[in-house]
Amino acid sequence: MSESREETGVHELQPGTQPEAMLRSRGATGSHVISSTREGTLSSRLDSHSNDSYSTLSELLLEHFSRDLLACDVQLSLFVGAARSYRHDSSLSPFPPCFITSNGAKDIKGVQEAVMSVPPLSCLKWQLEQRSCKLSTKQLQLLVWIFNGGPSQLTLSSLPKKEYREALGRVGAGAKSALPLPTYVFEVKNNSLNRWQERCEGEETFYAFHGSRFDNWFSILHNGLQQHRGKTSLFGEGIYLSSELGVSLNYSSRGSGWDSSNLGSSVSCLAIAHIINHPSVKIHSECQTRGRVEGSEGGSIPENYILVRNNQLVNIRYIMVYCNEMRTREISRNRLSAWVRSHSMVLVLAAYGILLLLVGLSNSSWFKRTLRRHGLID
Repeated sequence: MSESREETGVHELQPGTQPEAMLRSRGATGSHVISSTREGTLSSRLDSHSNDSYSTLSELLLEHFSRDLLACDVQLSLFVGAARSYRHDSSLSPFPPCFITSNGAKDIKGVQEAVMSVPPLSCLKWQLEQRSCKLSTKQLQLLVWIFNGGPSQLTLSSLPKKEYREALGRVGAGAKSALPLPTYVFEVKNNSLNRWQERCEGEETFYAFHGSRFDNWFSILHNGLQQHRGKTSLFGEGIYLSSELGVSLNYSSRGSGWDSSNLGSSVSCLAIAHIINHPSVKIHSECQTRGRVEGSEGGSIPENYILVRNNQLVNIRYIMVYCNEMRTREISRNRLSAWVRSHSMVLVLAAYGILLLLVGLSNSSWFKRTLRRHGLID
């Protein structure tokens, strides 16, 4: 879903504008706010996974696939990346409740085995429509939990080209950038979005990039950016971001996701975060209180770096996905084959109708005279 813009008290810095400039002169022109409308939440229908019938779970999955199949692919890939990580104790957070045993233990091996046999989502969609799916009820419960967004009700929405460019334009990354642009951009929504919008009212805001390991993104999107989890602390503890795409790309390492994903075997992600311009947000500045964290080993904040010292001042609005190029070329072909399979009866009837039409025309004297008049037959 695209962002709707309306006049409010939120002031956004223009792309390429350093936050320091905002300190000297508060923006007084057009302001923007993100619409808080959430598309058709399904979580209310899944309050108790254990009581869901196979048909109900199938219906819920088909609703998710119909809404945004590509976004579902990304959510599953991020989940699998976290589940496969050697740091799964921290990266797979939240943990799916249907794989927590009666004594409270996390069945990580069961999770890993459950996702291994899931087919490409376009194939799964067709199987569910044909009622030929061979996945177990517990596997469907897991998939529904993932696509419902867990406790945070996380939802990703694919951005069309126009909104893709607008999202990148917020941080000054245009189509003419010499750096690689993402394969896809997704809007990020969760149950804290309304609180964030209210928090931004009357505040000056700007956007910046954040890079991280691939297996971190499942937890980051569900729990938000957390300063206590950051490992980089040269210029002080906090959440490190940048106004430059190239800087954040250095921290965005590729990882292995879901084997049957259309995204490919090698994927990396980068976030576009919305930041409130507050004294606790440290930037490159000549002002010591704004450009330096007391006691930092590295001294002043470098140019193009941003250090957020309070989790409540930053919110992820978009996730940029970089895919394996060869695999992404197959996506359109997979979508076409899935469409052909799901509309096979219609195509057969259409072909039969065309055949009858051609037979009728071949026996029509009027059609033959028309062809002779135009010199198409003797």
